[in-house]
Amino acid sequence: MNNDAFASILDAVSQGVCVFGDDRKIVYCNQAFLNITGFDRSEVAGALCGIMQGPETDRNTIEAITAAINARCAFSGEILNYRKSGEVFWNHLTFKPEFHQDGSFKHFVGISRDITRQKSAEIRASKLERDHQFMLENILSAVVLHKANTEILYANPRAVELLGVTRDSIIGAVNWDPRWAFIKEDGSPLPIEDYPVNRAVAERQPVRGLVFGNFRESDGELVWLICNAFPVMNADGEVVEVLTSFTDITKIKEAERDIKIYQERFELAARATQDVIFEWNIETGEYWANEAFETVYGYPPPSHISLDGLEGISAVEADHDLVRRVTRQAIDSGEVRYSVDYGFKRPDGTSGHAAVRAFIVRDQAGKALRIIGTGTDAGQLTRAMHALEESEERFRIIADTVSDVLWDRAFGKNTLWVTPNWPQRLQIDIETDPADDQLYLDYVDPEDREALNKSFVAAIKSDASQWEFQFGMIGNDGGKIVLAVKAAILRHPDGRAHRMLGNARNVTIEKRQQDGYSRARALEAVGQLTGGVAHDFNNQLMIIQGNAELLEMSELDEDQAESVSLINQACSSAADLTQRLLSFSRQSHLLTRSVDLTRLIPNTVALLRAGIPESITIKCIVPPSVWQVKADANALEQAIVNLAVNSRDAMPNGGDIIICCDNQTISDGSHPFQSELQPGDYVVLSVTDNGEGMAPDVLAKVFEPFFTTKDIGKGTGLGLSTVYGFAKQSDGHVTVYSEPGHGTTIKLFLPRFVEAGMELELPVASAKARPGRGQHILLVEDQAQLRAHVEKLLTRMGYTVTAAADGNEALSLLNAGNQFDLLFTDVIMPGGMNGQQLAEAANKIDPRMKVLYTSGYPAFAFEHLNLNEIDNITLLKKPYRSIELTNALQELLES
Repeated sequence: MNNDAFASILDAVSQGVCVFGDDRKIVYCNQAFLNITGFDRSEVAGALCGIMQGPETDRNTIEAITAAINARCAFSGEILNYRKSGEVFWNHLTFKPEFHQDGSFKHFVGISRDITRQKSAEIRASKLERDHQFMLENILSAVVLHKANTEILYANPRAVELLGVTRDSIIGAVNWDPRWAFIKEDGSPLPIEDYPVNRAVAERQPVRGLVFGNFRESDGELVWLICNAFPVMNADGEVVEVLTSFTDITKIKEAERDIKIYQERFELAARATQDVIFEWNIETGEYWANEAFETVYGYPPPSHISLDGLEGISAVEADHDLVRRVTRQAIDSGEVRYSVDYGFKRPDGTSGHAAVRAFIVRDQAGKALRIIGTGTDAGQLTRAMHALEESEERFRIIADTVSDVLWDRAFGKNTLWVTPNWPQRLQIDIETDPADDQLYLDYVDPEDREALNKSFVAAIKSDASQWEFQFGMIGNDGGKIVLAVKAAILRHPDGRAHRMLGNARNVTIEKRQQDGYSRARALEAVGQLTGGVAHDFNNQLMIIQGNAELLEMSELDEDQAESVSLINQACSSAADLTQRLLSFSRQSHLLTRSVDLTRLIPNTVALLRAGIPESITIKCIVPPSVWQVKADANALEQAIVNLAVNSRDAMPNGGDIIICCDNQTISDGSHPFQSELQPGDYVVLSVTDNGEGMAPDVLAKVFEPFFTTKDIGKGTGLGLSTVYGFAKQSDGHVTVYSEPGHGTTIKLFLPRFVEAGMELELPVASAKARPGRGQHILLVEDQAQLRAHVEKLLTRMGYTVTAAADGNEALSLLNAGNQFDLLFTDVIMPGGMNGQQLAEAANKIDPRMKVLYTSGYPAFAFEHLNLNEIDNITLLKKPYRSIELTNALQELLES
C-alpha cells in the first residue's frame, strides 16, 4: 500500500494521529488531529508537539511526557491542551516509539482523543458529590442514613457528636442496639416501633417533628432531639433506605423547664424549630431549600433567587437591603463564610427573626459560584431567653432582698443551689466551698444530725408536698444558731420526688424569745406555787412558834429551855426563808414610797463593808441629779445586799464592786425591754464586779429559784430570784450582763417617783429619720446576732457600714487602706484585743477617726476590767435605744 492510500485511511479515522521525531517536531498528522486542534496542515508540519500546550497545562504532565520522549518510551495520560483559537480542551494522549529492524529509533506515533465532554461530566459529578458531602459534614443538623432493616450506613459528624458514639462503632448498628434508650417527653421509654426509622418504614411516608430524649453514651447526659425521617423508595414502591435528620433542642427544653420553675410569675416561651438548609447557585440563580423553609418563613421556597429582585421573590416583609448588602459584601470581599441576622413578617402577619450562617463556594480563581448555608428562626428562642433573663433577674432581686436563704435541690442532677453568701445571711461563721454543695452538712449540730436525716428521708419517701424542720448549726468560731427550713417537694406523676425548693431562716432570736417567754411563765408558775407554799408554811410556823412561846412561860429546866430556844431560832430562820419566797413570788407586802438613792445607797454600802472582806473594795457612784425612785426602801436595800453578796462570792481572791445609778427614759418601742417595761422615766441601779463571770448556760438560769452554783450548804439559790421578784413587784425589770473572765453587771430598772400633778415628757425620736449622710462606720462587735442588728440599724440611718467580729479583723481592714469616719466598738471582746486597745491602734493608723464605745458594763467599771482608766470618752451603754445611738453618732460626727 502506497503512502497516499495509507494517509487516506488515517484521515478517515476519528481519532487524531500524529507522527513526530525525538526532536519533538511533527512529521505527519491526520485530518482528525487538525479538526481537534484547529490548526492547518501547513501550521502543524514541522511544528513542535508542544504547540497545544498553554498556561493552565499541568506542569507535571508535561514533565512526564518529556521524560518518556527522552527515554524513547510509551506514554498514556490526560492533559489539558489548547486549540488554535485558545479554547481549552481535555486530550487523552497516547504515544509509543517505533524502531528500525536494526533496533535504531525511527519515530513516535501519537493518538489524541478529545475527552472534554466526558471530563466535564466527571468534574460536575465530583463537584456535586463534594458539595453534598461538605453540606452533610458541616450542617448543624445531624444526618443518618439507614437501610430498610434500620442498619446504619452513614452518620455525619454532628450525628456522631449528639449520639455520643464513634463513627466506626455506629456504622452497622440497628434500632434494637442496647445503646439506644430513647425516652418520650413525659419521661417514659419510647417504644421501638415508634423510633423514626421504624415508623418511616412501616408507614412508607415521611415522619416529621418527632421529639425524644437520648442518654448520650459518652457522658450520660440527657440530650433532647427533634427528628425527621424520610423513606427512599425503589420503582416497586419498596423502602430501600431511610434518611433521618435530627437537631439538638436540649437548651430549648432546658429553657422550657426553667420557665416552668417560675410558672407563677412567668409564661412558657420556648419552642423548637428546625434549621433551614439551602443551596443557591449565584450564576444561575437556582435556589434549593429543605421543607423547614416553609416552617420558618411561612411560604414554599422559590426555585430561583436574584439579589436585585428579593422584594419580588420573597413572600415576607423583611430588611431586604440588609440581606442584599451583607451578601454582596461577602461575595466581593473574597470571604468564605458570612452571617446576617434580620427580622421579618410572615404572610400570616406573624413576626420572626432569621439568623443565616452561610459558606461561599468559589472556583480556583476565587470567583463565587454557590452559597450553601443554614437559616434559623431565632425569634421564639430569643423571646424565651429574654423571658428567662427577666425571671432570673426578678428572682435575684427577691433572693437579694429577703432575709431568708433560698435553696433549690434537684435530685436528678444531684445539685444544690443556695443563695450566695448564705452563711452571712444566716449570721454564722462557715467557709463555703462552691465545688462542694454538701459542705453545710458538716456544720449541723451532731445532736441534730441523725434527726435531720431521718426527717428528710421520711419526707422524700412519703407523699408529702411540704417539709419543715428545725436544727442547730455550729460555726467555725463555735457559735451556734437555730435554723428553720421549710420546703415544697415537687414530684413526678408516679409520686417520686425530683426536686425541693425552700427557704432557711435563722430563728435563734425567736427561739430564745420563746424560751425566755416559757421561762418567764415557768418562773411565774413557780412563784405562784412558792407563794402558796410560803403562806401555808407561815401558818404552820405560827403554830410551832406559838407553842414554843407557851413553853417558855412554863417552868423549864436548863436543857428544856435550851431546846425551846433552838425551836424559836429555827422558826425565825424559817420565817426569813418564807419572806424571801414571798418576795420572789411578788406576794410580800411592799411599802412603796419615794426613795432617795443618794442617801439609801451610801447607807447600804456602809452596812455592807462589815460583811465584805478587806480584799474586796466597794465603790459607790451616785450622781446628785439621780431621780428618786418609787420602791420599798427595805426591800431595795435587801436587793442591793443580795447583789453585793453574789459579787463577793464570785471574787474569792478579792476584787472590786461598783454600785452606781443613772437616769434613763424609755419611750414606746425604742427599747429592747419594751415588752417588760412601760414607757417612762427609770433609774438604772447597777452592781458590777470583776469576778469570774458566768457561762451562757448559767446566765440563762440565774433567776430560777433554788438554782445555785455554790457548794451544798453555802447558798439557797433565792438571792437573785428575790431580786427578780422585787423588781417585777416594783413595776421594774432586772437584766444581767456577764462574760466569763470579765465579771458581771446586774442592772435594776426602778420607776421614777412622780408627785401628783407632775407631768413627764417622754423623749420623741428625732424627726430626722436618716441622720447619716453616707459616713463610713467601722462596726466591731463579737456577738453575731447583735452585730447584724446594729449593722442593719446603722444602714437604715443612712450610714455606710463595714462590720468586723473582733479587733484583729478590724485592724486588717484599716491596714488594707480602708477609710472610716468613725469606729463603733464594743469594749470587752474575745481574740486578745479589747476595744480600748483597738482604738489606740486605730488612732495610730488614722488619727482623724472618731471613736464611740459601747458596753454592758458602766464606764466606772473599766479600770476594774483590766482596762486603763479612760477620761472624756463617749460610751453608749448596753442596752441602748436607736435614738440614743443616733444622738451619740451625730454628736461625734458633727463636732
